This record gives sequence, structure tokens and C-alpha cells, in this order.
Amino acid sequence: MEDHFAFLLPIMMFVFGCAFLFAWRWGARNALPWGAGYLCAAIAFCIPVIAPFFPTKFWALLADALFATSFFLYGQGIVQHVGVRGFPRVRVAGWGISVGLCAYAIFGSQSLRLELSASDLGCFFLIALPLCLMAVRMRGGIDRALFAAVTLVALDNLVRGTTVMLTTPSDRPVAFLATEYAFLMQVLASILGPVMGLTALAATILRVVADYQRDAFTDPLTGLLNRRGFWDTITRAERKGRAQACIVICDIDHFKRVNDAHGHAVGDRVIGAFAAMIRDNLPSGAIAARFGGEEFLVHLPDVQPDEAVRFASAVRQAFAREDWTGEGIAHPLTASFGLAEFRAADLSLEAAIERADLAMYEAKLAGRDRVRIMKSSTAQDRDAVTARPPLRLVR
Repeated sequence: MEDHFAFLLPIMMFVFGCAFLFAWRWGARNALPWGAGYLCAAIAFCIPVIAPFFPTKFWALLADALFATSFFLYGQGIVQHVGVRGFPRVRVAGWGISVGLCAYAIFGSQSLRLELSASDLGCFFLIALPLCLMAVRMRGGIDRALFAAVTLVALDNLVRGTTVMLTTPSDRPVAFLATEYAFLMQVLASILGPVMGLTALAATILRVVADYQRDAFTDPLTGLLNRRGFWDTITRAERKGRAQACIVICDIDHFKRVNDAHGHAVGDRVIGAFAAMIRDNLPSGAIAARFGGEEFLVHLPDVQPDEAVRFASAVRQAFAREDWTGEGIAHPLTASFGLAEFRAADLSLEAAIERADLAMYEAKLAGRDRVRIMKSSTAQDRDAVTARPPLRLVR
């Protein structure tokens, strides 16, 4: 049975390593350390098979170094997955101490038990530290599954490293594959290795899918939703039932002049700053999107018109107070805002968006740098907009 494991494990680890590298080539950045780790483990598991044909103590040290490297890389995969630095110097120091103790045990004290304990406990440390960082940063079920799988691998190393006196017949060097330790190691590795690999691969692929979805639904310049992302979010929200809401459409005044006079790079920074002001004032549960160019749309659910006015006024005033001299713009920049209420009588949200768009058009005609409300398409008071279509090229 032990011979079967000796041949099976390198193949299994190699397959997982190739799968991770394939995922990395397709854009899964976090897959690279996992793939490299599994390939290191594959080579390490090959050594007990190769060593009898070329007897030397260096094979044992090479195996220990490869196992330590594989666990260092697994830990790197974890910290990249959760998005932290993960104390790289501490983990490198742990790798060095583990391999150094293994070298001393092999060439100095010639203690098999010290070598195995140093290797296993070193691997435990190299993966336990990233696990501690992951414990407070898990997002969703797949992260919890990955945490559980890696925890089992870490505990396997901890238990084996602390029970070597029970699983090795002697402290003197012996044929490794003939020990009970080797049998338990290979049995557990053949179970826990694929479990960890499958969960890590699933977590990596799901992260790629989430990244693609974010890129498809998010405006890269502002970090807000784009038009597609806005409608997708609204559609999912409406499945839970339509609620009263206010729509705010805002547009930076005379923005073309900024681009013409100062260049598109400055214009992009102005748009980014305006988006940040929207985000900073956004109420909980609200949705903000960049609909194109310098135009933004905000959906405020369960908000009354007077609250929407306060939101729009706060953004308008913050933008008008901003100092742009650092960008070479000597005069204040302003924005115009149009508001409309999404009513029960509306057939769709587009009707409220159209009224808000008309209100913004009225704000432009009234002198810009102001907030206007469209209560209905036929209202004649000062907050209403005439029923003619907006001249969308007016800025």
C-alpha cells in the first residue's frame, strides 16, 4: 500500500499544480503560488522513491526544503486571496529556521525525530500565520470552506510533528517509507491535499468570476457602478418589491471647457473627485452610477424629496468649494442637479429618470450650480420643468 501512495501522491500534486498554473494563465493571479506550492510538493513526494537509487543525505534535506517551500507558497496563496501582506519577513524567517533545524538534524545530530518534527512544525507555522490573518477577513461560504480545509492540513502537520516518537521506530536514520510516520503522512496527504486543492481552486476561480463581474459593472475611473451595473442592481432590488425612491441626476457644468483647456487627464481627476463627493454623501442603501461622461445618476430608496434635496445640495456645495488651483484651474467648478420622485403610478423607473433629467435641464437653463425638482411633467411652479424635451448637448 505504501508503494502505491509513494507513486500516487506526486502525480496527484502535479495535476493540482498544473490546474492552478492553467488558471493563472487565464487571469487568476492568486493561483500562481498555489500552483507552485503543489509542484514543490509533487517533487518532494518523489524523493522517497528516487532516494534509494542514489543514496545521499542531501535528498532528505531537499525534501524538507521543498515541503517548507510548498507551505510557504500555500500561505502566500492565502494572504493574496484575502488581500493582505501577510508578514513575509516573518514567514521567510520561519522557513529558514525550519530548514536549518532539518539540516542540523540530518548532518549534525543525525536525529530522524528532530528532522521530522522541525519539518512538520515549520510547515504548521508557515500556514498557521496566514490562517490567522484569513480568520478575520473571510467573505462568503467558499472562504469558510477554504479556511476549514487549510486548517485540517495545518492540524495534520501539528499532530504529526508532536507525535513523531510514536510513529517512528527509532531516532536513528531508517528507511523512511518503512516507518508508520511515512504511511500516515501519505494517507492523510492523499486525502487532505486534494480537499485543500479543490477548495483553493474553487475559491480562486470564483474570485476571478467576481473580478470579471466587477469590471463589467463598475466604472474604472470612479469606482461607481456603470450603466449596466446600475440596471443590474436595480433589477435585483425590484425582485424584492418596488419601493418609493428619489432619483438624482447630476452633471458637471461646462466640463468640455475643462477638457479643452487643461486636458483629459485633469478632466478625469475632476470626474474622480466629483464621484468621491457623491460617494461620501451617499445615504445607506443608495446606488450611485456614472452614466457616461460627466453625468451621474443616484437612486435613493425610501427617501423623501426633501432628503434627496439635502443630499444633492451637500454634494453641490462641496464641489463648488473645492480648490482646483493644483490642477491649474483658477476658477470654481460647479454642477447641476435634477431630482424626481419614483411614484407608484410610474410604469417603470425610466419615467422617474426622465423627469429627473428634465429637472437637470431646467437647472442648466436657470444658470447652473443649482438643484431643481420635477414633481410632474406638467407642473407649472418654479420647481417644475416645461414639458419640452431636454437639449442634452447644453452644458
